Amino acid sequence: MQRQIPLNTEGVHYQSKVQSYSFQKDIKPILEKKCIACHGCYDAPCQLKLTSGDGLSRGATKTPVYDVERLFASRPTRLFEDAQSISEWRKKDFYSVLNENGEQSEDNLNNSLLYKMITLGREHPVIPDVTISEDVKLGLKRENECPELSEFDDYVRDKPEQGMPLAITGLSDHEYHVFRTWIKEGALLDDQPEPLLKEEEKSVRQWEEFFNQTSKKNRLVSRYLYEHLYLAHLYFEDINGGSFFKLVRSSTPVGEPIVVIPTVRPNDYPGKEFYYRLRKVQSTIVYKTHIVYPISYKKLKHIQKLFFATTWRVNSLPDYSSKSAANPHITFAAIPTRSRYQFLLDNAEYFVRTFIRGPVCRGQIATNVINDHFYVLFQDPDYDLSVIDPGYEKKISSLNSLPDKKYGRFPAGSDYLEAQENWKKYIQIRGNAYKKFQPLGAALENIWDGDRKNDGAALTIFRHFNNSSVVKGFVGEIPKTIWLMDYPLLENTYYSLVVNFDVFGSVFLQAATRMYFDLIRSGAENNFLQFMPVNKRKKLRRDWYQGKLAQIKYYLAYEVSDQATPTNIRYKTDEPKSEFISLIQQNLAPLNYPEDVLNRCSKLPCFRKNANPVERRIDSALETLTSKEASLLSMRFIDFMPEVTFLRISTGHLEEDLAYTLIRNKAHTNVAFMFKEESRREPEKDTLTIYRGLLGSYPNFFLNVPAKDIGGFVNLLHKVRAQKSMVQVIKRYGIPRTHSEIWDHFQWFIQYMKQHKPVEAGVYDLNRYQKLSDLLSNNSD
Repeated sequence: MQRQIPLNTEGVHYQSKVQSYSFQKDIKPILEKKCIACHGCYDAPCQLKLTSGDGLSRGATKTPVYDVERLFASRPTRLFEDAQSISEWRKKDFYSVLNENGEQSEDNLNNSLLYKMITLGREHPVIPDVTISEDVKLGLKRENECPELSEFDDYVRDKPEQGMPLAITGLSDHEYHVFRTWIKEGALLDDQPEPLLKEEEKSVRQWEEFFNQTSKKNRLVSRYLYEHLYLAHLYFEDINGGSFFKLVRSSTPVGEPIVVIPTVRPNDYPGKEFYYRLRKVQSTIVYKTHIVYPISYKKLKHIQKLFFATTWRVNSLPDYSSKSAANPHITFAAIPTRSRYQFLLDNAEYFVRTFIRGPVCRGQIATNVINDHFYVLFQDPDYDLSVIDPGYEKKISSLNSLPDKKYGRFPAGSDYLEAQENWKKYIQIRGNAYKKFQPLGAALENIWDGDRKNDGAALTIFRHFNNSSVVKGFVGEIPKTIWLMDYPLLENTYYSLVVNFDVFGSVFLQAATRMYFDLIRSGAENNFLQFMPVNKRKKLRRDWYQGKLAQIKYYLAYEVSDQATPTNIRYKTDEPKSEFISLIQQNLAPLNYPEDVLNRCSKLPCFRKNANPVERRIDSALETLTSKEASLLSMRFIDFMPEVTFLRISTGHLEEDLAYTLIRNKAHTNVAFMFKEESRREPEKDTLTIYRGLLGSYPNFFLNVPAKDIGGFVNLLHKVRAQKSMVQVIKRYGIPRTHSEIWDHFQWFIQYMKQHKPVEAGVYDLNRYQKLSDLLSNNSD
């Protein structure tokens, strides 16, 4: 249907009086199906973010967000925050991908970089079953190549096979026609925000009024909440509206249009009077950045009780100096520690997800400080000295300062060394205090049980090279390490990796963040070791830090765990770590975590109790692929597995198809160093975890296996010995980038999440989706 539309769109000189297609109804669905998969996060090629009309009109830039050689912080370029108009983005070196030069319809095509790129992709399409050229680099191997319109002919001459979508099955004839017509007629961006429901308007007003109360106590609590929720996609769990909101600081009060005050970090000085506001998220939801947090009238009452039920005073409000930002324990000292810690525990999965899945889209510097798979537990507030002993809290608070958030010099400078020394002093003080507090040692009741209702009490973390995932419960085999986080550790981790981190910052800031996180990890591991028998602690620690250099660093940089105080747990076996997890599982039984029969099958047959006959057969087959090392002959297929594989089990009935995630856990001798990770790899010890459902933001490959053929699929994997036999698996069950139905499978996985976890669902990122040559060389990592 053709539509009459108004003229004069900013930046487009020619616009037809008749628009055959609408951006909102016709173009946006194509972008969501085939473009946002690579153009949705900070690492979108050329920062061309296609999750909204604003991102499309902003255009592209040659300046990368991720630059390992950046000596000084760059200007942030966050959509909807750091510029409010096309002209402002042009001043920040963004250039148009649509027509901004010309007054005829053909000019709209000739001057549109977007049109030229998709046309180049159409003229040089990928061919099914033909290998993608080695000249086409993908993922982290690809350099930022961002030709402007005047450079496009040179780009075509040098890289004719690199049109868009890049090295993957492209647009259909109809999709290309729609795009071409829309661009030719002026590329009108007619997307308009959907109005809020009346219930949403009422709830937004209610929360904004709460955040903007003027007493000193309210202002301090609001600042604390803002700094902890600014990253969240808030949603009203008691309203079926489907909207998400961001908590922002605006120069305008409640009831007026929001005008965001952009600051690099949420604890930076806003420079003017401000108000906390809830701004509706208008962009297409991308899974990587979609970290959700539920709010409701009940939650509001809970927060009010949590922070204001006890008597406490604020003599003066803290400033926004670097000193305040470096130590949230002092900045928010007036707020009772129990209130702060309980707030974090109430939402433990959210907070761990913020610093593990994170505000960034590419985080190898941070993620190579953690193992590929481990569990996380939390200290019970009633046994956390920072909560129950004001004298202890006062003694340690000054020692918990983070490295300067505005790092502009080498991270081994005085600021970092001071932070390191303070950390070692803190660990020593902590150890001595807990010896006195519990002379018989740590006991099971020290572990938070989720108040017998919060299933965020136990978490599993998976690292996927340069990104990570978090899931509730104990998933996968018993891991090498386990973390126990108390209040100081949890708060410090959040402020170091989230609040004080700047994705646009210098390499020094990123290195300092990684080095400080290294100390946090060792502290969380030490906390866990106190629950192990004294005679087992050194052996466990040696297993975590294999190699002479790692051992030296452990003794020099980390504070060694207490080797004398016993544990107040009576172990009955010679495998205390496994026994400890079993005991914790018994304590957490009221939380009803599903049994992980795929990865920790205690006895045959291995399938879930409530599984139907088809699911039983699938579970029993898949279980044979897990929790065994790649050194075994039948597990050699792990050598060729990528970090994250989405597996679809086709049943013949679309709505009954099943999804699993195959996660490769890469073994290391240690994770104590920032560089040369490959030198510490132990590929023969790699294992596979299979998760029922979808886990991960960046799938590296898709597999599609008919349910009736699950046995054949598993047997074929067990027979893999080399590349040639792995190719047979891929040819039979794989969905390579050149597959004609890859986008249909991509959409199926998104719809699966919408069906099973609708609040968390979003568009996955295919920037890491591997071509076959890279997939088959995974054993060389």
